[in-house]
Amino acid sequence: MSAQVPRSGNASRLAWGDVPDAVVAAIGERAGSGVATATGAALGFSPGFAGVVGFEDGSRLFLKVISSDQHPDSSTFNRREAEVVAQLPEGLGVPRLQWELDVDEWHVIAFEAIDGVPASPAEDAEHERAAWDALTELAAVRAPAGLPQFNEHQSDVFTYWRELAAAPGLEARLVGYDTAWILAHLDDLIRWEAQAVEATRGDRLVHGDFRADNLVIADGRAFVVDWPHASAGAPWLDLAGFLPAHQMHGGAPAHEAFRAHPVGRDVPQEELRAYVTSLAGYFVFHSTEPEPDHLPGLRAFQRAQALPSLRWLRELT
Repeated sequence: MSAQVPRSGNASRLAWGDVPDAVVAAIGERAGSGVATATGAALGFSPGFAGVVGFEDGSRLFLKVISSDQHPDSSTFNRREAEVVAQLPEGLGVPRLQWELDVDEWHVIAFEAIDGVPASPAEDAEHERAAWDALTELAAVRAPAGLPQFNEHQSDVFTYWRELAAAPGLEARLVGYDTAWILAHLDDLIRWEAQAVEATRGDRLVHGDFRADNLVIADGRAFVVDWPHASAGAPWLDLAGFLPAHQMHGGAPAHEAFRAHPVGRDVPQEELRAYVTSLAGYFVFHSTEPEPDHLPGLRAFQRAQALPSLRWLRELT
């Protein structure tokens, strides 16, 4: 990975030493053994603790620990992730939910700890194959009945070009992007993103945030983590959503990789253009918003995905 590529990591993420003693004690009691070790994950933007915790009896779990008082939105994401993973079918490459725990305003979720390594599919051929296989596997899975449609759960993703068009100082906001092309096609972008509402409909399981930093490679298989954005939708949505980040890290151009994957070969061009338009709008809009204090580096990470998304969109137009 190039030194210029932003990294999915939160320098201000909660350290294990900052988890209150009462919460640590409750975790040990729920696990049936005292906490012996804790190693935080290097990747991911969540402000809460996330990492592998070892216990005195030799067992290990992957824990997410967060305060709803300090980070209510992230706490809500964690709770929804637990709900989603509990519904996923057995045999899917997903760490299984073990238990949940509430201690005052603190929420803890425990998952199976996978003995693997962070995925680097743009740099490692075996990791790339595992990622492609995971995308094929997800595309074949029917979404559990309780999951909403993607176009309902992620309804804001179809409005960002419209919001940008109405924003004051649009040209100044688009500095660093191909401003002339965007302004010349703004009416088209608004129309195409609206078409994505129908283009994304389907009954397949959609992770909604499929990226390398949400994959763990173990024994040649990719295990998919971080499920708060799961929904039901078209079988190719995760493939399309993955490719801007994959290209950002040095992978193949998105427009080539999409059609090379079996899940993407027969997707109608207009449906693909509609969704890629909404992806590009999402990344451009958010990359030009102020940096959240608790998620440093997020805007640069989004900008680095906006650029290949826009290049892909231009290929499709």
